Amino acid sequence: MAILDVMITWIHVLGAVVFLGTMFVGTFVLMPVLKSHLGYEHRQKFVVNFIPRVRSIVRVFVALLVLTGIGRAILLHFTHEGPASTARLGVFGLKIFFAAIPVTIFLVAPKVLGKTSKEGLCCDPDAEDPPLFMGVMTSTGAALHYTAIAGGWLAVLCAVILGHMR
Repeated sequence: MAILDVMITWIHVLGAVVFLGTMFVGTFVLMPVLKSHLGYEHRQKFVVNFIPRVRSIVRVFVALLVLTGIGRAILLHFTHEGPASTARLGVFGLKIFFAAIPVTIFLVAPKVLGKTSKEGLCCDPDAEDPPLFMGVMTSTGAALHYTAIAGGWLAVLCAVILGHMR
């Protein structure tokens, strides 16, 4: 049982790192650099070819993240000794809530924001949007990325707190 727990934990952590890391790099590095240094046509051509490929790879890691999260919850239920503490259940509930934010945004944003984009992408760098405000992107897609990243990191923080609660 210990080997299974370690394996599931490592796959879960890997999924979280790839998922959150990809959103972080895309939001805070790639898109601002593209908006600062490329014209709309070149930026659009790059985004249309790049984003769907990255999303298909990240989709695999999100599936792994969700499956291993469910597996970890089941293992925790069967291996936890002693009575369930209210504080521990509360932190676990917060972790689930915060983890659902980036996953939901990842799954829903292309369907919602893609309707306004001619290519169907949520990360479409619109020509009308101001490219940067004090170094930060200001589009709707960027705001969703900020929310998803914040939710993901709050879920990670809850996981660390859960790890220290015995």
